[in-house]
Amino acid sequence: MKVVILAGGLGTRLKPQTLHQPKVMIKIGAKPILEHLVNLCVKHDFKQIIISLHYLPKVVTDYFKSGQRFNADISYSIEEKPLGGAGALKHTEKLLRKDSFFVLNGDVLTNLNLNAMAKFHRLKRGLGTFLVHKTDHPLDSDLIEYDNNYLIKRFFRPQPGDKFKPISKSGSHIFEPKVLDFIPENTKYSLEKQLIPNLLDQGEKLCAYYSDCYSKDMGTPQRLARVKKDFENGKITF
Repeated sequence: MKVVILAGGLGTRLKPQTLHQPKVMIKIGAKPILEHLVNLCVKHDFKQIIISLHYLPKVVTDYFKSGQRFNADISYSIEEKPLGGAGALKHTEKLLRKDSFFVLNGDVLTNLNLNAMAKFHRLKRGLGTFLVHKTDHPLDSDLIEYDNNYLIKRFFRPQPGDKFKPISKSGSHIFEPKVLDFIPENTKYSLEKQLIPNLLDQGEKLCAYYSDCYSKDMGTPQRLARVKKDFENGKITF
């Protein structure tokens, strides 16, 4: 099973740290967050990694090169214009048609057990499986409701005053190659705002994989500071 790491974001909210490097190259401890994710994949024996890039791609390619130094086989998909999370997958279509594949958000630090999630996905036989967990900032998160069989019934952004359980989609996914048929070519297409709602509207089987593993994004200065503090305090171990 291959792994796609989405790493093309501009990191606008993290300026000036992202003026000369993509946000995935910001260090958590002694290593860029992207290196932590590559190492996580290799630890669980997922060594075929595709890194999707747009902003300052050479910073990443010069650092990781072929991946040999990390015991991985790394290739790159470089977008001339931003295509969104789903559009980035379509751009990589030729490399993803043979088997199910992971999609990891490059700005989310996690110690997810990839093998356990892959086993769950194979058992449920859905088109997609999403890592979900409790969130402490539900009003700006993509929340998920699922039934006793872990089938996702609702994917939404809550409004103040709504009643809901604070269970959100995190930045780790598994998809079957068929999902690529739902994404238009050469078009900016969002994973959360377009692809997932479209799949649910068409009755496709999507499953929730609940885990208490560490999984937090560092896309704002406040969240980056928290992730760095958690790492320094030993709250995340790989």
